[in-house]
Amino acid sequence: MDKQIAIKKSTLILFAFLANVLAALGQQAASPFDIIPRLPTTTSPDSTITISASSNPFDISIISVEANTAQSNYRPQFQVERTRKPLSAKEKTALYHRFLIITIMIMLVLLTLVVTIFRIFIANIWKAFLNDNILSQLLREQGAGVTIGYLILYFLFFINAGIFTFLALKHFDINIPGSNVRVLFMCIGGIAGFYTVKHLLLGILKFVFPIEKEVSRYDFTVIVFNIIAGIFLAPMILFAAYSSPPVNGMVIKLTIAMLLMTIIFRGLRGLFIANRFFAWHKFHFFLYLCAVELAPLLVTFKLFGVY
Repeated sequence: MDKQIAIKKSTLILFAFLANVLAALGQQAASPFDIIPRLPTTTSPDSTITISASSNPFDISIISVEANTAQSNYRPQFQVERTRKPLSAKEKTALYHRFLIITIMIMLVLLTLVVTIFRIFIANIWKAFLNDNILSQLLREQGAGVTIGYLILYFLFFINAGIFTFLALKHFDINIPGSNVRVLFMCIGGIAGFYTVKHLLLGILKFVFPIEKEVSRYDFTVIVFNIIAGIFLAPMILFAAYSSPPVNGMVIKLTIAMLLMTIIFRGLRGLFIANRFFAWHKFHFFLYLCAVELAPLLVTFKLFGVY
């Protein structure tokens, strides 16, 4: 029995050895079912794929081609120049009138709202414009600071004065580079900046010198006169914008003359306020005129390139 078992084990070991040998030989032989890769994993950018003339029509061979560097690197460049067609005179005129209509409509809406809300307030300011005693009374009623009503009406003056300045520049052919919107905002900003600097200088004078009462009264006088000028400019802007060219020029010149008369009238009221200082301090009063009245105006003109 032991001998038969040993023979069976030897036979199994022999069959296993032969099976391994046959498997190794079978892997070295070509199988008709094997799939041979016909394309390399990577190809050169300078190579082209062509079909060879072998017996197998599905054979693909790789043929190396030396590409022309100048031609392969050539990229057609299309440079398109975008030029904006200049506007004709008719188009510029139409654009200007469209801008003017929108601007004046906004001004009229603001003016209507302000006059409706502050109607009694404006009536008191008009009385203060005509009577110095009522102006002093309004100054005492408002206290130390300027109320919101004065600020809104003062802002309306900046807008109307800027629009009128814009129309006057167009009438006198004073060209400021930029679009209509930019020039209009420059006019409004220039006037607002001028009077802001003026009020700041008056505040410094009030703080440095012992003339607080007189400077406060004159400062409030400037605000009252400018509010009245802002309301007065609204109808003049309408006439200057939509009247015929001869009437247009007359309206603009008349408005400038009336504004100058208002400034002179304000200056006389200022002299009446400072009469006790003017008699004994003429040199200091001259310095005030140069530093507070003329210097902000010249600085504003310089910043906006008017001269």
